[in-house]
Amino acid sequence: MENGNKQIFDQNNLKGLSYSFANWNNLLHESKAIIVENLSTALANQDYPFYEGDSKAVLVYKGKAENVALLSDLTGWTDPISFNPLQGTDLFYLILEIEPDARIQYLLMIDGNAIVDPANKFKSLHGLGAMSELAMPKYERHPYLNDFLYGKEGSYNGLLKHSLPSGALPYNHEVHIYLPPEYNTKLEYPTVYFHDGPDYIRFALAPYSINRLIIEKKIEPCIAVFVTPPNLHQPEEPNRSTEYGMNDEYVKFFCDELVPFVDNNYSTIRSEKRRLVVGDSYAGLISFYIAYSRTDVFVNAYSQSGYFSFNDNKLLKLLDEQPAKQINLYFDIGTYEEKVGADFLPSGELDFTDANRKMREILLFKDYNFMYKEYYEGHTWGNWRRHLIDGLIYFFGNKGELK
Repeated sequence: MENGNKQIFDQNNLKGLSYSFANWNNLLHESKAIIVENLSTALANQDYPFYEGDSKAVLVYKGKAENVALLSDLTGWTDPISFNPLQGTDLFYLILEIEPDARIQYLLMIDGNAIVDPANKFKSLHGLGAMSELAMPKYERHPYLNDFLYGKEGSYNGLLKHSLPSGALPYNHEVHIYLPPEYNTKLEYPTVYFHDGPDYIRFALAPYSINRLIIEKKIEPCIAVFVTPPNLHQPEEPNRSTEYGMNDEYVKFFCDELVPFVDNNYSTIRSEKRRLVVGDSYAGLISFYIAYSRTDVFVNAYSQSGYFSFNDNKLLKLLDEQPAKQINLYFDIGTYEEKVGADFLPSGELDFTDANRKMREILLFKDYNFMYKEYYEGHTWGNWRRHLIDGLIYFFGNKGELK
């Protein structure tokens, strides 16, 4: 079927729509019934999202509604973007122009109610549910994640559970331990410690990815420790915010209680050079702070979308004002992280992208050893689970010792 501009509507390849959405209305006016039929079939089959070239995506919603809008990483989960109605139908559409290798997460606002996109099978999970995912044509998915593209979460299977009693902090901590394949107590292993442990297990798929990386000999065998913050995903204190906000009592628990417990119960290499601490957002902040403040225990840290704007750039100022330390830092950030936590963080601390760029400038000026990466993504576990794989290879990539 052709319109006046000889542009083809390929009903067998809706992911590669070759007609221009600039002429959408003309096309619908000429052949509305067929277009609506084909779009409805594609939506029902979840052959979707639709793309035009590498940089345009089209989202379509079918259903009775007064207003349809997009809530997403693109605007920091504020200021929903309205869909356009297709007159005379129950279809709504939105054309987005995004970087060809971008990946965003989103929800649809249907008359003010947030839902996952019913036509989109691609989903990413977080502590409060699921979000729909839009990956542009040149975004590189990692093959490890193929079984998890549609909302499947990671498993605790095979992990060992412990409860550490109160000490530096007046409450217990639950931890889970991952042991590598063919774990041998006659050998000693490097260790990687994760804040937000349950989320790294369920949503970042850390045990799964570590296991595959080891089996495929892309990283050396290691032990992973997943620490659960109190009142997980709840506002009651104490919680991850009270722990991760550069809390020296938490640092004491982590370095003087947790690490000795792991070293005394598992076959670890007892060296600060062979330990890595990892975290996302608030947990990325505390990961860098631990490596900076306790070089006797950790000299390697990985921050994913770190909250470096915390408390009026407290950590940035500390690193800028003090002499450099011999630590190894890796951090990454999404370009769509300019309004993180707009409904609960101080207004001057929302731009995580800018704060991470400032961290890079300080580390560069101070001549730290670091790796920094940016991606066209948002503040989400879909971002962090993909790039965690790269970070693990950076630190444990069968080089015989951590960088």
